Amino acid sequence: MWLERQSGATLDLVSLDEARDHLRIIGGDHDADIQQAIAAASAFLDVDEDGFGGLGFPMVAQHWSVKASGFTPKLLRLPFPRISSVDEMRYLPMVGGVQVVPSEHYVVRRAGRLSQVALLPSFECPPLADRPDAVEVRFTAGWADVASVPTDIKQAAKLLMAHFFENRQAEIEGAITSELQLGVDRLTARYRRFAV
Repeated sequence: MWLERQSGATLDLVSLDEARDHLRIIGGDHDADIQQAIAAASAFLDVDEDGFGGLGFPMVAQHWSVKASGFTPKLLRLPFPRISSVDEMRYLPMVGGVQVVPSEHYVVRRAGRLSQVALLPSFECPPLADRPDAVEVRFTAGWADVASVPTDIKQAAKLLMAHFFENRQAEIEGAITSELQLGVDRLTARYRRFAV
């Protein structure tokens, strides 16, 4: 089983104007440095192109697919806690080309932050091709847009942005202090699949 991002990317969670206000900077002399700090802070909270890191899910709507050799429980348990929709389920039968499972043959069950696709008894799956990618679930994860991202996550992004801006020469990129990490964790813990 493996996960692939189909489209979407990390978006800036803080605007340049918001960052200037937070840093109390007037004028555009530092805009390039501020923009880099915004990008670093946003990437720190978001998952990477392989689905790892950050808070454990995409911040703003991204399209993903998960593939496996069959309709296994592991495949049907979607990997992120913020699933917006299941867009399509596809499979490759032993004979013929790729087929789409009609949406009336499955439901998405949500239990807390867990999203799981459940195939209904009405779906009769033919024998699948002997391939590691015989089944694919395509889904969208994350909030609809940056404006929908909760304020406390944006505040965590501002804290990180300020740190990366103020320490752009002195520290290893992506490293933060334990005090800052504690503050970010407290602001974002309730959004993770399992609270820290």
